[in-house]
Amino acid sequence: MRPPRFARDLADLDRMGRQAKTWTCPRCAGSGTLNRHGRLRGWGEGAAGKQTQRGQRFYCSKRGRRHGCGHTFSLKLCTVLAHASVRSAELWRFYRAKLWGQSVLSAWASLRSRFSLEAAYGWWRRWQRGQCALRTHLCRGRDPPETSLAEGIQAAFGPVDPIACFQHQAQRPWPGSAS
Repeated sequence: MRPPRFARDLADLDRMGRQAKTWTCPRCAGSGTLNRHGRLRGWGEGAAGKQTQRGQRFYCSKRGRRHGCGHTFSLKLCTVLAHASVRSAELWRFYRAKLWGQSVLSAWASLRSRFSLEAAYGWWRRWQRGQCALRTHLCRGRDPPETSLAEGIQAAFGPVDPIACFQHQAQRPWPGSAS
């Protein structure tokens, strides 16, 4: 069984971590060689200057009689975006405001985010790069959304945090974000 890439929350992450021995390594396909290898930590939406848990690292052991590859991989929380400190809920509120007609400046200012305006423009460019992949994913197995893209995303993945729901259901990163 291939390991998942995203977990719903910390309890789900812990439960999945206990199942690591049943997974095959994503690099060498060895089974029974995976061990937890520490927490994946990084800057989050918590208090400034504090790191939060973003996921769990796993090690494919090649020690002793195990025939692993010695590489590590990460299992992330679904609210975490790769190579970013902004969480999925905050990013969705920005995207939703921008898609409903606000400018980048006013959409980002309405969040009262601690990140810079340049970050907002970067996220908007990522949105534009990932639209094709997102539209393709929305059309798989169902009719294309007849409404706007934002309404189609909310209908498919829920209105609260569709980015996290997408990452958890599809087990792949949000289109346009770094992998």
